Amino acid sequence: MEPIDYLRTITRRWLLIAIVGLLGGAVAWGYATTQPAQYQATNSVFVTSDRGETTGELLQSSTFTQNLVQSYAQLATTPTVLAPVISKLGLNISTQALASRVTAEIPINTVFINITVTSRSSTQAVALADAVSDSLATAVENLAPKGPDNLPSITVETVSPAQLPGSPFAPNTQLIVVTGLLLGLVLGVLYALAREVFDTRVSTEKDLDRVSSDPLLGMIGRKKRTDPAGLVMRVMPHSALAEAYRRVRANLEFIDVDSPPRSAVVTSAVTRDGKSTTAINLALAMAERSSRVLLIDADLRRPSIAELCDLEGDVGLTTVLLGDVGPDDAIVRWSNGIDVLPSGAVPPNPGQLLGSDAMKTLMQRLLLDYDFIVVDSPPLLPATDALGLSHLTDGAIVVARYRATTRQQLATTLESLEAVNARILGIVLNQVRERRAEVYYGPLTPTASAAAPTPGTSNRVTATRAPRTTFDETGRRSSRTSEPTRSS
Repeated sequence: MEPIDYLRTITRRWLLIAIVGLLGGAVAWGYATTQPAQYQATNSVFVTSDRGETTGELLQSSTFTQNLVQSYAQLATTPTVLAPVISKLGLNISTQALASRVTAEIPINTVFINITVTSRSSTQAVALADAVSDSLATAVENLAPKGPDNLPSITVETVSPAQLPGSPFAPNTQLIVVTGLLLGLVLGVLYALAREVFDTRVSTEKDLDRVSSDPLLGMIGRKKRTDPAGLVMRVMPHSALAEAYRRVRANLEFIDVDSPPRSAVVTSAVTRDGKSTTAINLALAMAERSSRVLLIDADLRRPSIAELCDLEGDVGLTTVLLGDVGPDDAIVRWSNGIDVLPSGAVPPNPGQLLGSDAMKTLMQRLLLDYDFIVVDSPPLLPATDALGLSHLTDGAIVVARYRATTRQQLATTLESLEAVNARILGIVLNQVRERRAEVYYGPLTPTASAAAPTPGTSNRVTATRAPRTTFDETGRRSSRTSEPTRSS
């Protein structure tokens, strides 16, 4: 990922980051409310020495006192000072526990000792601070050397008694909440970036560029629940989704301007990527430019073209390949300019049938009769049928599903095609989530072909034979119309 990608990820997932940040602040606030209130009281004492009458002696005495102050500050947290405090106040606590609540600090270049005591009670904090300072004074007098009059040479006097604190100093709820909020935001950003880095699903054109240099033919959006049921090119011919399929058609036409492809096999990495729907809509888009388009259902494992087109699929490709009927009897006219060759019965050996000489001969014949042929094939990872079909057509179109197909699956699919020297016409990213669709036309209604049937009539399309193109003995092309064989 480039630096701009990190910024885009944070911007795109700002709501998630904000939610995690708020959760962090809420957890911090809950933690702060469970903490008991703590009060602090501070007592300041002044350490002096009675030695010296001249200026020089007073200077030496001051230096001597400053050197001892460091030791006296440490003495304030020893059992020698704290044990009498516990006895005086009748506390049920050890000297070690009391020492953890007492601190003694010395301002720089002074002989002051500031004794601070922490307690859950404000009055007890004051009592402890004063008691510790008194006990420290007694301990210093006992430890200090005696003067000429058998008086201690060092004295400790309280100059600022402890004051009753007006409010607790801890917990600092505001600081804790702000800290929790910031930590939550940081965790949210890290989670968003980690999700983006470790998410291998295809969602952008840059994801496709990481996998292969094959062109992106188009990005097909997702139908809304309010859209009419049916194929997009039929029920919403002027929608943004329909324009996306037309864009795929246009990109196919410009892949090779001098020799544009006249046939394509549509496949995908795994199931449920929308390859069959893409194949049908692509055929409908092609029919807008040509009156001779053929759609072949070569997915002999899980055929779906006949069901999606609302046709009978008992007679179809397998029937033709087995020699039971001819192509003219199996191909049916489905829509204006589009003929459909259903799959027929599901055979036990689909790979052998699609790789047979009969399939090759059939494709060569059909390419003479049609301007463009769309072949729907099984997904490439579960089955390898599309590899052989890609050599019988001008190339393969690989369909990837937005945020479902992984980069590894797509890369394996493309590498499989490249391994057999198959031509990859491009990639179609399907089911893309768009925030808004730019539609040039006004409100649309379903077309006549997609309208609901009248009462008492069937919704199934009548299967008629399409005008077929044949060649006479001189090689000239002529047209004939075969007799319809079935309808329902």
